[in-house]
Amino acid sequence: MKNMKQMLLDGFKNNVAKSMEVMAIKSGEIAMETSCGFLLYEPTIPEELLKLNKN
Repeated sequence: MKNMKQMLLDGFKNNVAKSMEVMAIKSGEIAMETSCGFLLYEPTIPEELLKLNKN
């Protein structure tokens, strides 16, 4: 049977691992949203510039 100190350390390690997992998932979601946002961004070009390039 494990002693009390070892059980507390194991519980602390598990909590730290779980919190790191949650932070990694959230940062991955934010990175995915950011990259998708940049990929879907289309700058607007004024019609005057398009007409000038056509001539």
